[in-house]
Amino acid sequence: MIEKLKENTKIKLISLLSAIVLWMYVMAIVDPQETKLFENIPVTITNLDELDANDFVIYPEVNLNTDIYVTGKLSVLKNISKDDITVYGTMTNLIEGNNGVFLKANISKGVTYELKPDTIVIPLEKIVEEKRSVDVVVTGKYKNNFDSVQLEEDSVKISGPRSLVKEVQKLQATLDVDENKDIYTTTLNLIPINDKGQKVEGVTMETSSVNATVSLLVEKNVPINPVFTESSESLSTYELSQNNITIKGKKDIVDNITSINTKAINLKDVNAGSSKDVQLDIPVGIKIDESVRITIKINEVKNLVTKLTYTNDEVEIRNNNNSIDVATLKIPNTIDIDVEHKENIPDLNKSDITLYIDLSDGNDSFTIKYESKYDFENVKINPDVVTVE
Repeated sequence: MIEKLKENTKIKLISLLSAIVLWMYVMAIVDPQETKLFENIPVTITNLDELDANDFVIYPEVNLNTDIYVTGKLSVLKNISKDDITVYGTMTNLIEGNNGVFLKANISKGVTYELKPDTIVIPLEKIVEEKRSVDVVVTGKYKNNFDSVQLEEDSVKISGPRSLVKEVQKLQATLDVDENKDIYTTTLNLIPINDKGQKVEGVTMETSSVNATVSLLVEKNVPINPVFTESSESLSTYELSQNNITIKGKKDIVDNITSINTKAINLKDVNAGSSKDVQLDIPVGIKIDESVRITIKINEVKNLVTKLTYTNDEVEIRNNNNSIDVATLKIPNTIDIDVEHKENIPDLNKSDITLYIDLSDGNDSFTIKYESKYDFENVKINPDVVTVE
């Protein structure tokens, strides 16, 4: 096999040298045509100033690039780079919406080109200007003390592509209340916000911030003054959930308040050991964030015993349907009663208790009874029986 390869060696060398010479001739003398692709060539719009003059803007943004196929002699193509190519287009008959632009290229002489694409579509929108109101969102450590904010400007002009301006619902300003001052000034940055609470990019605001005067409510801790109804005022067995409370308001109002009254509390409306909310008598201009409850301890009210003495003339005769001779009744000259009652009945006296004999209850003897507007724990009448002579 090796021997066969060695055969005709001279002829083979001559053929190889001839091929090399022929290739060098073709390259040096014939110079063949070739086509070369250049990708993503940026497109220049030549009349952007006309867009500005007519209040147009390219929106939404588009990719202004194209590809170019360049055809020419190989010796020329090898000296052409991407930087040697300029692609441009001019917009005519401007309208709001899609505009078609035909593309052309500047390139070295001696070559031809083909653009793909050779036309691009550019969307245009009118630049519009409208006002939007400023909406303040309050945050921070002392946001519950916020009273009011006075803005230097409560609305600001915005401008931009029509669709973006339409998307903006408000200009949001965040007020971070981290200082407990009654009045101070600050600067609030503005953010264009859509109806979903998202920032709208691409619009221009006439000003990016506004000055604001902030008023905060001042705080003060004052005692609670419980007020009771007349029927409850002697009851002292109650307990408030707190004896002091924090009030908030404008400084001139807060400074004049030394305590907060409750609205009239009727302790009899609450069962022993239970509790209820207490309504506070809050002055105009004052804010209170806390609630107060009162617990009644009726079971701890002390019992008192009042002793009263009646004469027989102070005993009433009732229901004498059998025409009993009242003179035959042996009513004691004096009748003593011991009345055990709660300490919430002040100054109990004989006018509060009526003694009587009901003649319909018997024939030979009758019990001395009593009636009163009060409920007593116990009443002892001595003597409590009247006989007939």
